[in-house]
Amino acid sequence: MDPDLNKRPTATVICHRVGGWLDEMKQDDDDDENEVKKQFFEADNFKPKVKSSIHPKDMYTSKSINTRKISEALRSKTQDVNSQYHLSKIAEKEFSQKIAVEIADD
Repeated sequence: MDPDLNKRPTATVICHRVGGWLDEMKQDDDDDENEVKKQFFEADNFKPKVKSSIHPKDMYTSKSINTRKISEALRSKTQDVNSQYHLSKIAEKEFSQKIAVEIADD
């Protein structure tokens, strides 16, 4: 990839290239004559042979995250918010009833 952003292909150009490759892959012509198909199949054979070393502290690789604790914390917070909401609704209802009684008594 070119470090100069202006020399890199746009997303539109990439989309058109990939679309063209996919169209060529769908064609029913002889595999030997279709250069794109041939290159894709060669790449599939080469891919398993490519090995790269990964530094154990590399932060740019995907890592599995245990989301159980996050989910539990969110669930707990949601329950707290729901409880507070219901308590405020009960208090609001009781307050409205008390006001109604006081107005009726006057």
